[in-house]
Amino acid sequence: MRTVNLLPILRNELDDYRARLDPASDALVFCTTTGRRLGATNIRRRILGQAVTRANAKLAADGFGPLPKGLTPHSLRRTFASLLFAIGEPPPYVMAQMGHTTPNLTLAIYARQMDRRDGEPERLKALVGGRSDTAAMAPSRLMSLPQLH
Repeated sequence: MRTVNLLPILRNELDDYRARLDPASDALVFCTTTGRRLGATNIRRRILGQAVTRANAKLAADGFGPLPKGLTPHSLRRTFASLLFAIGEPPPYVMAQMGHTTPNLTLAIYARQMDRRDGEPERLKALVGGRSDTAAMAPSRLMSLPQLH
């Protein structure tokens, strides 16, 4: 077990979702209809697949292209780690968030070179923090974020 920090906006969304479910404190937030843990296929199909469909509809309504095809929980994990590095988080913090025991693994897999010119780290920090100053980020740059994996 490890502690993974959640953005306040994500924590609030999960709290709201949880409040609509079974009030038992030990119930899983995401589970099968019988209350059991979801398998990898169920997570991709029932949770991520539906979220991508809704996100793509919102993106299309806002005049943006869809998310990349073949998005998986692991690609989201890679994107999360890449974003942490891009916004300047130190390797030990990223390593702890990912659950790695050695920095070599974290750095070898996730520390990719990212564009740090023209205020890119600041725009990513604003985006990750949910701040309104992300409007300065050009739509083409914003839509390239899922490809950070």
